[in-house]
Formats: sequence, C-alpha cells, structure tokens
Amino acid sequence: HLCAPDLFDLQNNLAQQIAAFAMESSPYYRELYRSQGIRPEALTDRDEWAKLPILDRSTVKANSAHFRTAEATRRNTRNALTGGSTGEPLKTMHDMRIPAIALAWRMYSWWGVTPYDNIARVGRWNFSRIATLKNDISWWPSRQVYLDAALISDETMQVFHRQLNRLRPRLLEGYVGALLEFADYLERRRLTVPPPVAVATTAAPLTEPARARLESVFGAPVYDEYRGSEFGWMAGECAQQNGLHVFEDVRRFEVVDASGAPAAKGDVGDLVITDLRNRVFPMIRYRTGDRGILREAPCECGRSLALMEQPQGRVTDLIRLPSGAVVVHRLMAMFSAHPDAVRLFQIHQLKDYSITVRVVVGDRLDAHSQIETAVEALRTRINREVPVRIEYVDSLPYTGGKTKYIISDISSSGI
Repeated sequence: HLCAPDLFDLQNNLAQQIAAFAMESSPYYRELYRSQGIRPEALTDRDEWAKLPILDRSTVKANSAHFRTAEATRRNTRNALTGGSTGEPLKTMHDMRIPAIALAWRMYSWWGVTPYDNIARVGRWNFSRIATLKNDISWWPSRQVYLDAALISDETMQVFHRQLNRLRPRLLEGYVGALLEFADYLERRRLTVPPPVAVATTAAPLTEPARARLESVFGAPVYDEYRGSEFGWMAGECAQQNGLHVFEDVRRFEVVDASGAPAAKGDVGDLVITDLRNRVFPMIRYRTGDRGILREAPCECGRSLALMEQPQGRVTDLIRLPSGAVVVHRLMAMFSAHPDAVRLFQIHQLKDYSITVRVVVGDRLDAHSQIETAVEALRTRINREVPVRIEYVDSLPYTGGKTKYIISDISSSGI
C-alpha cells in the first residue's frame, strides 16, 4: 500500500490527467471546459479542481452520446445501466481495459477471501446459457452460484439453499433486502447453511439491526461495500467494521453542500465522485445522489485508504416538516442503539406530513419498549411538529431485492 502522502499525490496526478484527457477527447468536456476557461495543467491543485462543474444524472443522460471519447470501441466498452431507483434510468459505459474485479479481490482479501474461493451472490442476475458458460469458465477453478433478487420465491430460495450446502462458499454477497429475505426463509424452514468466512452487502444502507440479524443467521461477520452502476466498486469495510475504505487510487470522493461547495469537515453532504481510470466515458465530479461523510482519522487497520462513514441514503431520503425544516442525517440509524429490537423498518411520511414507522419486530423480549424509545427520540428530534405512529408488520416489500427504507409522499416543493 502507498503511504498517505504518496496516495494523495497519485490521486492529484490521476485527476489532472483524466480531466486533461477528457477535454481533449470527449466532445462534451471539450466544449464545457473551454467555455469556462478551465486550464487542465492547474488541476493538480485541489482548490482549482473544486471549480470544475459538477455533473448530475440528467446532464449525463441528456449528453451521453457526447461523453464518449475517441478511445471508445465495441471491444473495450461495456454498457452500464442503473436500475432507475431515482425514477431516471441512466446508461453509461465502463472501460473494459481496467481490471475492475481487482478492486473487489483487494477488498475480499481484507475479509480472508481469496480468488480461489467459491462465492454465492444474491442480486440481479439474468444470465443466458452462453453467458452462464462464459461466466463459469472465467471464474474456474472456483465456483459461483446465484440467486436472482428480482425473482425471489420459496422455490428459488430452496434451490439456492441446496447449492450453498453443496458448494460451501466462503463469501456470501448480495443486496441487503434480498439477503434478509433469504435469512427469513431459512428461519421459517428451520434450515441452516455452512457459515461462510464473510457476508457482504450492497445496494442499500446496512443498518445495525440488519447487520446483527445477518450475522446471527449466517454465523459470519457482515461487511458493507459501496458500489454503483456508474462506477462499479468504490469503497468497502475492512475487518474493523468501522467505516468504508475509499478506493482513492481509482476514485476521487468529495462531499459538497447543496450549492456544490466543499462541505465542512465532518458534515454530511452530497457525494461527488470521479472515476480516475475510465477513458472511454469519463465521469468527472458526478453527483451520485447519495449522501455521506468523509473521516479524517485513519483506520486502526493501518491501511492508508481514507475512511468514509456508511452512505446516509439518497438525497431524496428525508423528512420535511411544516416549519420548513428538513431532517436528513442519521435517519437510517434510528435503531442503531437497539439492533436486536427490529428486523426491518421503514419510515413513511404521508402527504399531511405525519410519519408512520413500520417495524418488523426482532427477537428481544423487550423489543416493543426499545422500539418505543427509538421512535420517541425521533419525535423529540422533530420537536413534535407532526404525529409519529408505529405500525407493526410481519414483513416489508422488496423491489428487485432492494428495500426502500424512507418513503415520502411530499414533493420537494411541499404538498
């Protein structure tokens, strides 16, 4: 690993190089940067870098044909499609010359998983027969099995359970919601699986109740990772489970406020990310729609990669109050002090501003009182401006294996 100062210099140089390349080779960036008088040679200075325009999803979508560079060919590009959870699906391109899987294996090694180990995955998988054969060959001699999160049923989970017992994978990786659904299935049927070395989650914030539940059912530590269709792997937890290491040698992370200015250190803000290696479809200072915090303190593991707190959910994951106040930060953590009290929860704000907290109760004998305590803390936090009620449910809906933790029926401009 590079020491922190060398990593800092490497990232500055890579950032300057990708911006200069984009200005030369991408029609979109050429026009944008020239119109604003951007001098690529000055961009190793982070203050100058912060002056670059921030992209959003609608901008990329409207100009995607002009993002492609002269290096993009059919052989070295792969389309990347978002699921459209924001209501605005997006297609970008990955540079196939970059061994992106190496980022995953570096992260897996932190958990004791090697490239020779079998892996079980739960996500959106819809392989054709030819694609399945190619995938099996590419991973040989290790084996991988898949559960399609978009088609979860007792029948598909039964098949997956049999595969896990036969293959005994050392890593179980997948969408948080789908893994919780599979955990529920195992408990309902009183089934077990051979404990893996690690369980890894993605696609949604990993709440402490969800982590505790998955660790209990699968008998292994649960690690969070941050990835997205636009960039692939971006950050992941190490064995300390105390924040996610940012992959600074391939991605640049920034946290900005609503105006695009750098957020104060330790403040939650919008995540703005740059892919430092993609030379076919540059993504420079892209606002992901997620919110997060970058930490200053290094990790106790000794790695020089910076730490970020777990992403705080989407920019749209918020509560609006009649007074005009907006509650965003740490809504996902409202049950962190009582992880055994709940299995799942969801916050739903209705059009009249009232709030319903739906809860699937956990195994604690005093779960109901712990839940009441957490919800009372939320009432206090919002100064009791609106009613907050608890609704106990047996389950929460999954969409494609993903759980929506915060739902608002109020538009950004109010009712």
